[in-house]
Amino acid sequence: MGTVWELDFYSRPVLDENGKKLWEVLLCEGLVGTRAAADQLFRYSKFLPSSDVNSIVLKGAIEEAIAEATSQGIAPPSRIRYFRYQMQNMILRACEDAGIPARPSRRTVALQRWLSDRNQTVYPEMAGYTSAPSPSVAAPPPSPQPLPDALLGQQWAFVTLEAAAFADLPDWEIGFGESFPLDMANLD
Repeated sequence: MGTVWELDFYSRPVLDENGKKLWEVLLCEGLVGTRAAADQLFRYSKFLPSSDVNSIVLKGAIEEAIAEATSQGIAPPSRIRYFRYQMQNMILRACEDAGIPARPSRRTVALQRWLSDRNQTVYPEMAGYTSAPSPSVAAPPPSPQPLPDALLGQQWAFVTLEAAAFADLPDWEIGFGESFPLDMANLD
């Protein structure tokens, strides 16, 4: 399966000394199993002025993150997930130039949690912080695709399954490629 990283490249609610929005690159390891420790994931962040928002600078930031991860003994990504549809062209170009496949995904759980934490604890403490929300563009809905055989129901039943039982999910014979730790969903 390889290592999956999650990427965000977008303006933040912080203005620089010229009154222009600061941009930030966030890269972190993605959660791909129920046993992953969310607090031990690799994280990389870098602020950029709005004049440096392009695929060349983003590629450089990705390469810096890979070098930093490698120096810490962390495997480089085999692919990158991102959720901001409006940044798709720039992200795809930068990742392609860096030799890493990228694709949009709604499963950027670790990144979303980190971004939420930064919105509450990091950005409000920075000089130039503004509480005005950034405009966001939603991705168009994906084309319908047939369900995999593992998801087709032949019969249905109402059952109860404790959250702790999902710890054995990697041992189940099902066609799911990835999962995430239950503590990320606040389930005990």
